[in-house]
Amino acid sequence: MTAPDPILSPLPERPSWRPLVKLVFEQAWGLCVAYLCIGLLAEGLRRLGVERAGSVQEFLDGLPFFAIRESGLLDEYLRSASVGRLTPFWSRVMLSSITMGAILLQATLLGAILAIAWTVTSRRRRQ
Repeated sequence: MTAPDPILSPLPERPSWRPLVKLVFEQAWGLCVAYLCIGLLAEGLRRLGVERAGSVQEFLDGLPFFAIRESGLLDEYLRSASVGRLTPFWSRVMLSSITMGAILLQATLLGAILAIAWTVTSRRRRQ
């Protein structure tokens, strides 16, 4: 009986952190889509005169307003919105973009932490 050829035989698959990071980003994009769908639904209901839709939008806008306030740009944002340089449509686009950016930034940080932890743990196991 001959030994299997090491060049042609497949290598055993090593566990990797990549599927875990991929899962984190898939979940983050799913959360972005859900956020945008809820925002569109709330905006549509608000335009139809449903009073509770406004409170849903206030809830969704909490994170981007916090980011704007902490960055020191709240006065400029409010000034632009009040004089009409920032239309309601572009205001909504900006607030949604900030929220999506925050979600994806958190996913990136979580993915990096998981990849580092996976690498450190697997190196310790090999030693």
